[in-house]
Amino acid sequence: MSRFSLQSMAPIILIAIKSDRTGRSWYQKKYLRILGVIFLGITIAFSNDEMQTAKIVAVKKHAEGRIISWQGRIPIFDNYPFFDITLRWKSKNYVVRCESPGAYYPKAWETGKDIRVRRERGRFLLYRGDETVSAREVNVHDCVQTSFPSPSVTPQVPCD
Repeated sequence: MSRFSLQSMAPIILIAIKSDRTGRSWYQKKYLRILGVIFLGITIAFSNDEMQTAKIVAVKKHAEGRIISWQGRIPIFDNYPFFDITLRWKSKNYVVRCESPGAYYPKAWETGKDIRVRRERGRFLLYRGDETVSAREVNVHDCVQTSFPSPSVTPQVPCD
């Protein structure tokens, strides 16, 4: 997904604002200037492309994976491990879920270490060198008790 940056859009905005010698009417020029200023404002407002640093507060490994079905009151797991990572970012804690084929977890992401992140809608992008890992934000309602079957048809995460 490519994003527009302020640097790449500046020449287009300046052309729209400085287009006085194009033979357009006064209303067209005024419209282009207003449109250019609005576009510049939107670009500045949404140009939060900078990576920032977050501290890893806690890591919780779910080795069994998600609950895919129930056999009576016994949960059956899918055996695809994942990790719930608690990040401290901008003075607030966020829990993100990181999928991990083969139960691999980077040593650079141990508890107490700082990592580079970028927050997007409903997820964080975690950076480790040139690698980017998408991690979905989760909350306390994303888990089920393992002592009683839930009526959900989607894979579930056990509360510990």
